[in-house]
Order: sequence, then structure tokens, then C-alpha cells
Amino acid sequence: MHSTTMENCDYSIRRSDLGRVEGVNNGMANIKQGEGVPDFVLLDEISENAVFNNMKKRYQIDQIYTYIGDVVVAVNPYKALDICSPKHIDSYRGRYMYEMPPHIYALSNDVYGSMLRSQEDQCVIISGESGAGKTESSKILMRYVAAVSKSSREVDRVKNQLLDSNPILEAFGNAKTLRNDNSSRFGKYMEIQFEKDGAPVGGKISNYLLEKSRVVTRAPGERSFHIFYNLLAGGSNELGALQLKSDPTAYDYLRSSECVKVDSINDVKDFQEVLKGLNSLGFGNNEKNTMWKIISAILHLGNVKFKDDATARTGQTKVEAANPQEVDVVAKLLQVDARALKNALVSRSISTGVGKRGSVISVPLDQGQALFTRDALAKSIYEKLFNWLIGFINSRLENKTSSEKLVIGVLDIYGFEIFENNSFEQFCINLCNEKLQQLFIELTLKSEQEEYVKEGIKWEPIKYFNNKIICDLIEGKPMGVISLLDEACLIAECTDMTFLDKINTNFVKHPHFDSYKKSQNKMIPGDGFMLKHYAGDVTYRVPGFLEKNKDTLYLDLINSMRTSPDKIILDLFPAPDINSKKRPLTAATQFKIALAQLMDKLLACQPHYIRCVKPNEQKKPGAIDEERVRHQIRYLGLVENVRVRRAGFAYRQTYERFLWRYKMTAPATWPQFSGSPKDGTQALLKAHNINSEEYRLGKTKVFIRNPTTLFHYEDVRAKEMPRVVTCMQAAWRGFINRAKWSQRKAAIKIQLYYRRYRFRNYFVQLRQVFANVKQDKNWGKNFQWPSHPRILSNGVKYLHMVHANWRAKMMITSLSKEEQAHMRQKVLAYDLFKGKKPWAVPRRFDADYLGKNSNPHKEAYIVGMQTLFSTYGDTEVNFADYVTKVNPVGKSQKRGIVVTEKNIYKHDPKNYKVKKFGTPLVSVRCIWLSSKKDTFCVVQVDPSSGARDMVIDLGDEMGTSNEKYSEFVTVLVNEIKKLTGRTVDVKFSDSINYNNTRDAKKPGQECTLRFEASYDAKFRGSQFKSGKNNVNTVYFA
Repeated sequence: MHSTTMENCDYSIRRSDLGRVEGVNNGMANIKQGEGVPDFVLLDEISENAVFNNMKKRYQIDQIYTYIGDVVVAVNPYKALDICSPKHIDSYRGRYMYEMPPHIYALSNDVYGSMLRSQEDQCVIISGESGAGKTESSKILMRYVAAVSKSSREVDRVKNQLLDSNPILEAFGNAKTLRNDNSSRFGKYMEIQFEKDGAPVGGKISNYLLEKSRVVTRAPGERSFHIFYNLLAGGSNELGALQLKSDPTAYDYLRSSECVKVDSINDVKDFQEVLKGLNSLGFGNNEKNTMWKIISAILHLGNVKFKDDATARTGQTKVEAANPQEVDVVAKLLQVDARALKNALVSRSISTGVGKRGSVISVPLDQGQALFTRDALAKSIYEKLFNWLIGFINSRLENKTSSEKLVIGVLDIYGFEIFENNSFEQFCINLCNEKLQQLFIELTLKSEQEEYVKEGIKWEPIKYFNNKIICDLIEGKPMGVISLLDEACLIAECTDMTFLDKINTNFVKHPHFDSYKKSQNKMIPGDGFMLKHYAGDVTYRVPGFLEKNKDTLYLDLINSMRTSPDKIILDLFPAPDINSKKRPLTAATQFKIALAQLMDKLLACQPHYIRCVKPNEQKKPGAIDEERVRHQIRYLGLVENVRVRRAGFAYRQTYERFLWRYKMTAPATWPQFSGSPKDGTQALLKAHNINSEEYRLGKTKVFIRNPTTLFHYEDVRAKEMPRVVTCMQAAWRGFINRAKWSQRKAAIKIQLYYRRYRFRNYFVQLRQVFANVKQDKNWGKNFQWPSHPRILSNGVKYLHMVHANWRAKMMITSLSKEEQAHMRQKVLAYDLFKGKKPWAVPRRFDADYLGKNSNPHKEAYIVGMQTLFSTYGDTEVNFADYVTKVNPVGKSQKRGIVVTEKNIYKHDPKNYKVKKFGTPLVSVRCIWLSSKKDTFCVVQVDPSSGARDMVIDLGDEMGTSNEKYSEFVTVLVNEIKKLTGRTVDVKFSDSINYNNTRDAKKPGQECTLRFEASYDAKFRGSQFKSGKNNVNTVYFA
């Protein structure tokens, strides 16, 4: 009814470190008013009423687990409770049972820890009637062990396979009954194998008494095994090949009980879980296909009908298959000879005579015998398939290494059964429960007695019902019920009723046997007998006892199955040894032997118990049927179990744990006791004035007689806990803060030293890299800087900047004065034009281009300059070149332009005569350029000077990238700065206003110059074009 998720974690040893706590090892701190006691041992009164009322009180608030010492009593809630999540697993991991509320996780933790601590095998015996939650309890336990045990790739594989085997076993071994929608119809003992360090490495499953009769018949309202319905609902891909229909009512074996659909069961989903489990456990396609064929063959076999054979002679009883096509389908699925199968279903071979005089004759069967034979084959096939399935799973799970393994065994076996019609199966099931009850009482009393002897405490015997008398009645030799049943099976003339007469005669005086013939009790039918079990009186009907006990399958059927070439079918039906004179064991004897082997296994382990209780028959959450629950309390022996735990002393605890838990209740022991734990325990008992008759001091434990004494300690402890918690919190916070501060100081110091080391190491490397930087021709430009600590990123950026500045200085100081001046001019150009207008950065500024030899009129230019200098007093040519000037009427004219230290002169390029006068540099107000790729420049002058603005193109006539406006502008800016001390504005705009028609007499007209790119592929350079309304345009490539 619960669910959890497996996760991988480590495990820490638990309460076995300090000794086992009997009685109240269940978290006394978790007792709350109105919730009942978490351990039945703590009840004031030990009676059936007290146990029931405590169980009812806890169940109604969803407290489904209660302890009896270290036994867990679990009541099925019939609903999902949030009590089995991964966080719950973590909360119980490595904790003492008494520290946490009752839970299967606490017991699971105890089991796993006991195995690790003692290096001994453990077992968990889960008991209770059908529907009480045994299967779910076993799954919860296994999930916990899987979650807390050690993990590795191989270990995880084993864990997953162990868990994945559950859906397969439930599908093939569980069924819907009137009492339980997922009832286990077989007994299961799963052994999980561990290495010494607690890592699961394998497993083994033992099964007991599969209820194979459920394949062919069951009570109305019940279902056959889940796998039949799972396959029909979820195996849509397989149905065609198996000649199956998805409707279960199409098959007599499923239709007979009038129940094919259950609301709480999702057959489609369950089939997918089965497939997942089969794949996980390594079942191949051949194995899976054969299993589905066998399941399908059983369904088809149930549809086989019989009719009288028309060829029979007068007076002869002879039948044949009424629908032989169904037999053909069965034969095809099992790959057996159809003719042999048909003959085996309607006839039986009998050997007569001895030796050479012997012969075999075929005896025809009547309709009843044929149906019995058909059903016997169906049951046998399913049982053998189930046993093969478990064998295959074991072959995948079992660890075959030679080293000795530790084992945790989980016994999930059918509970005590009392139905309206109880037959051979219930007889065997109830024998098993009698044996388990006997084992439980013996081991409980034995462990209790050993505890008292070990601690030197006087043992006070407790009266209890010893069911050995019932076990002897059933399995005793030579006069037990099973012995008489086996004897009856050996006598050919013996019938079920003669067997009943035999046991009536032999047990007429036995106090636990009754029959109608013995007591004339009308409640007992004439074909039945009653056994007075520990769990209640059960009446068994004997019809079918002998046949079920013989559990034989006709040789003809076995031989027909052996005609199959399928290896799995042949493994299911091994060849019989016809020469063997040894009689096969009966079903009851086989079960008795298996049960004895199981008891031996359990006795070799340290036992733990989960007792499951079914609260009502309607599977209704929150409802509790008092009569039903009281019956289970009686037959589970819960009251006797409590009495055994309370025999003499209800509570015992190691001195260390007792002193640790209650030391805050007395000043003499708080906060620390300087003496031994035993002396501290005595001081606590004295401080609370506990009567000496209320306790005993053992060698390692204190024993307290009545729970009220313990409740007194718990009440005082509860009152003291707020003060204790406050002190603990203060101490803990102080410790944590001091520890954090110490860690922080240590971390800071470590970081400081480490940073110093890294910083020093970085600078040492840096010094090595730049050791010869002055000798490098590029002054370290291409040096590879060492990687630096991230925290130095800003400082390293600064170092790069310092290095760059140093390199710049070294580069400049290595230049001549002329080159330095040229470099300064370039830097100025960079500052002016960066990001504003494209310019030819690599081009060298040569200043006087007209004085170069490339000028054909160089001589005339020199004469003209001499005349200009002598006329106007200028002394330097800072820039001189040919340009295209726009005149006042908008025409482009080629002119020479010269910039001296004072003026800008224009001259005719032919005769180098200066046009009128120059433009004084002091009159230049602003220099305008566009942001485009054109080469035009507008020099605006102060209107008051009477001079015109200059619109000039300083580009190459061929339209190359050798622009000279950057040099021209920087010369103007430098010379104006020298002349006036002011920095002339250099502005960039794609729409420039200018006035090149102004003179001293008239103001002229304002014009606008715009810039457009030309998309003509043949266009080169920049060209001026006049427009209307004084709006002119410069086109550029």
C-alpha cells in the first residue's frame, strides 16, 4: 500500500552497537497524547481489549505501525500514505529503533545493521492472513535494504534485478481473491546475498506450494493468476501469433469465476512491468515466446470439450474431443504431436503383467475423467512453468563465487486461511502457519530467556499456548494426519471417505481433532473433519484430498509433452524413470520436507518479525472490523507476544543509553556524570525515588518492571528538553560560529600566502620575459606575456598600457627631429579623424609636394615661391600641392595651394602667380569635412575679414586612396595653434554651408554642399556638381 524509490547511499551501524533494546525501543520521544502507545509493551493492561483499542486508536490516525519490542505489527491502510519516500529512508538510516516512530524501515535498518555488526545471517518472517499486506511489507523492506546498502555498477545491477523480480513473481504467483486483490498464492522465501561489507551480490528465491488448482477453478468473484489477464490486456503484439482474443471471457478457465476485471489492477501497465523485469533479468526472446505460448496453450486447453465417441461399442464408455481444433491449437503452441495429445486426453495406458508377460493396454476415459485429465495437464504445465521461471531467475540472481556470503532472508508466505470450503491446500497452508507460530514462540522465549541469563536476572516463566500438539497431530509419525493420508494413497481401494474414517478412528480422543462422527457436531459436515488450530477452528472437506496428495500426471500426458522439440518444454517434463521402483513422494510429504528445510534455514538466522493485520474485509480505508481484528490478534498470538516481552520487566536498556537519554532529569547526572554508566543509572533511579522492586541492574543493562516508571522519566525529560535544547542550541551556535571564524581566518591566511606566491611567481616570469626588451628591435611588441592570476587582471591591463606607452616613447626617441615632427602630425590626424572619416593612415606626410622632382613645373614653382616670400614676408612652406578649387560661379578649377606659417595662397599652376592675395590663417574660423569617402574640404573664414570660404578637393585625380585632406587639415590646425594659440574647430557633417562668393564689397550667397555616392562603376575620385537653389553636390566613388 506504500511506495518508495531506491537510491544509493552508505550505511552506518545501528543499535546493535550498544545492545538490543527490548520493550520500548520505539522512540519514546514520539509518544503523543491521544495517539496510543507506539509499543504494545507499554500498555498499562495486557489484554486483548487493550491491544485492540490501542491498535484501533493508532490506525484511525494513520499510524499503521506499532511495535511489540522489536516486532513490527503492520495494519493494512488500504490507501497510499506518504511514509515511504526517499526522505523517510534517510531519516531512518542508521538510527536506533526507539529513536524514530514505528516503521518497517526501522526494522529493516535493524536487520541490515545486525548482519553487518554480527556477520551473521538474518531473516524476516512476515505473517498474517491474505490481504493483510505481507507482500507490500516485503517490498518496502527490500527497497530500504537496496537503498541503504553499498553501491557500485555490479551491485546496482543486482539490486535492480532483485527488485525487478517482484513484478514477475506477482504476475505468475499472485491473484485476486475475495479478501485481497493481490494475494500471494504461493509461499516465497527470498534470500539476498551480501559481501562482508554489506554490498548485495546476489539472491535466491525458494517457493512453496503454488495454488495450481486456481488455474482451472476458484471461488466466484476471484481471478486466476494475474499473468493470464496481463497477457490478454497488454500483449497486443503477441495475441495474433498465439491465436488469442483480448477478451478474457472467451476462455472457460477465466470466465468460470465471473470476475475478469478489477478496478485496482491495471493489467496493461502490469504487463509492461513484467516485460521490463524479464528484460532486466536476461530472459531472451526464445524464453519469453515459449512462456507466452505455454500460457496461451493453457487458455486454449480450458476450452477443450468432450463428447461421446460415436464409434464406441455398445456398453463401452468412450469420448473424443468435441472441438478438436482447440487441441490442434494447443499442440501447435506447445509444438507437440497433436494425435498423441488427443489420445492422452481421452485414454489412459495401463501396464499389466510382469516382465515378458507384461503388456500395455489403452483404457478409454469417460467425460468426467477426460475433464479431470485436461485440468490435471493444465495445472501441471502451469506449476512446472512457475518452478522453471523461479529457477531461471535464480540462475541470474545467485552469486556463484566460492566465498562465503551473508544472507538476509525475507519470508512472505500465505497467511492462515479459513474459508467456507477448506480443502487440501488450506490444510497445507495452515500447517505452515502452525510451524511458523511454533518457531516464533520458541525463538521469542529462547531469546528472552537468554537475555535474562546473560544479564544475571532471575527468569520468571510465562504461561503460553504451545501449539506443538497441533503440529504433531498433523505431521507426527507414524500416526499423524499426513502419514495416514499417504498410507491411504498407497491403497488402491481407499477413497477420501475411507481416509476420513481412518483419522476418525485414530484421533477420536485427541483434544484438537473433531468430526461429526466424534461429537455429532452439526456444524461439521459428514465429509469433513475439524482441527483446532492456534488461530481458530477450521473444518476441512476431504473430497479431493487423496487425488491432490497423489499429485500424479498420467504417463501418456508426459510422453505427449515430450514430443515437443522445444528445450524448455522438455525441461518441464523430464523423461520418467520407468525402471525406478521408488514411489514418488506425495504432495503433502514434499511440502512437509520443504517446510522442515525452511525451518532449518530460519533457525540458522537471527529472526525478525512483521505481523500483518487486515482491518476489514471490504478493503476500505479507515474502517476497522472489531471481530475480524480480534480474531487476528488471537491467532497471531499478539497478546502472548506482549506478555512474553513483559515477563518480569517491560523495558531494558544499556546503562550508556539510559544515562544518555535521561541524564538531564537529575542534577547529579547533568550535564556530565563523572562515574561509570552503571553508577550514573543508579544515581538517576535514586534521584527519582524509584522503588527497588521496580528495577533490576544487570551486567550491562537496567531492567524496569512497569511502563509507568518509564513514562515518569519521559514526562520529566519532556519538561527539561526545552531548557536542554536552548543550552544545546547556544553551545552549538557558538561552536559553529567559532569554527566558521577559525576556518575563515585560516582560509584568508592561506589565500594571502597563496596569492603572494602566485603574484611573486607571475612577476618573476614577467621579468624573465622582458629581461632583454631594450635590445629587441620592436621593444617587446611580439613578446608572449605569461598567464596571470585572474585577480591581477586589472593590474595586468595597466602593465600592458605602461608597456605600450614605454614602447611609444622608445619609438619616438629613436626618431630624428624631422621624423618626430612627422609622427606628431600623424598622431594629431589620428585624434582628429578616428571614427569620424576614413583617411590614409599609412601615407607619409611630405608637406611640399610641388617641390618634388615629380612636378614638371618645379623650377617655375621655386621662382614663384621666392617672389611670394619676398613680397609677403612668409618664410616656410608647410603644405603645397595641386588641388581642385570650386570658384564663385560653381566651376571646378585646378590650382596650386600653399600653406605657409601665416597664409593660405592660391596660384595658377601654369605660371605660379599668386591670385590676388592669400587667406590669413588667423581668419580661419572652422574646417568642415563630410564623414563619407570623398576628398573635399571646406575652409570657413571669418566673414568680417572679407575673404571667401574655400571649397577644395584634395584628392587624387585617379581616385586612389592617396588623399591629402588629412595632412592639409593637420597643417592648418598646427599652424593656427602656433600663430594664435587657439585650436581651430574641425567638424564633420554630410551637409555643409559655405560662402565662396563673398568679398569686401558684397556679402555673397550662402550655399549648401551635400555628398552622395556614385554607383557608376567607371566613376573615380570626387566631383563637384552645381545644383539649383544654391544646393550643390559632391559625388564620390
